Amino acid sequence: MNKFLKNIKNFITTYDLLPKVLSILLALILWANLQNSQIDEISYNLYPEIRNLATDLVILEDIPNIRVTIRGKKEYLKSINLSTIKLFIDLSQPFIGKKYRYGIQIKDNEWTNVIDYILEKEYIDLTIHKIKNKNVPVEPIIVGNLVQQFKTGIVIVEPSIVKISGPEPIIDEIKMMKTYPINISNEQHTINIESRIDTSKYSKIVVYPDIVKVIIPISHIANLVSITVPIEIKNRNAELNYNLNISKVIVFIKKNASFELDENAFYAYINGDIESSYQGTLSMPVFVEKKGKYPFNIFSFEPSDVEVTITSIQR
Repeated sequence: MNKFLKNIKNFITTYDLLPKVLSILLALILWANLQNSQIDEISYNLYPEIRNLATDLVILEDIPNIRVTIRGKKEYLKSINLSTIKLFIDLSQPFIGKKYRYGIQIKDNEWTNVIDYILEKEYIDLTIHKIKNKNVPVEPIIVGNLVQQFKTGIVIVEPSIVKISGPEPIIDEIKMMKTYPINISNEQHTINIESRIDTSKYSKIVVYPDIVKVIIPISHIANLVSITVPIEIKNRNAELNYNLNISKVIVFIKKNASFELDENAFYAYINGDIESSYQGTLSMPVFVEKKGKYPFNIFSFEPSDVEVTITSIQR
């Protein structure tokens, strides 16, 4: 090894290479320093953090990610940890109920004084509303056709009422929530199924519970008996006339030899509680109840709603 080093030394001395080697080393050091001193930039897509939003408020829009370009010396850029770069939107003083422009800010850190930050956009338009809670009924959505000679009965939903929570103007518009479609094509037996509540049409709402149990009775018509029952008007307004396009409903129950079916066992009605000033045609739901403690349940009835023309009584 010593002999090898001695030979190298003699070679450098003989050909006067020492100044040249030192020049090359110095050039490499200068080049490396120049590279680290050059200005460069890196871009990231980051989601701004929402700060100071009251718990009883909600943002209507989805928050997009924002492109951040960091510009500075390469030696600094190499040392930056992405987790230290934080964007935030301060909502401590929100404007309720209308769209307003809020600033996007960068959290101060050890690099903010030596690095330039360039935001894709410095403001974002957001709509903030009060959170409202409400209980609404659930409507099961049934699709498909049964095999011939089979009928569906009154569908049962458990629970029949769910709690919804979200932006006040959206909650105010919702009268009921629907399930995702339940297909009954070619079924011949009662269906018991769990179905999720469909929230796809609404923004930023929460439903509890978001899954309900749906029972769809199915029976062959040979196992049913029917009777026609007149439709009465409950809570009638004495100042109005009610003209129903259909005046009777057909009520179906399961066959039972222990009793004789009679229309007096049922009470079919519409709710006539309408303001005196109204005139026009309404589609109104029909309700059917048992009048006593009969040993049977109503399987189904039809129609489930009727058109009612409302006119004022001329005096």
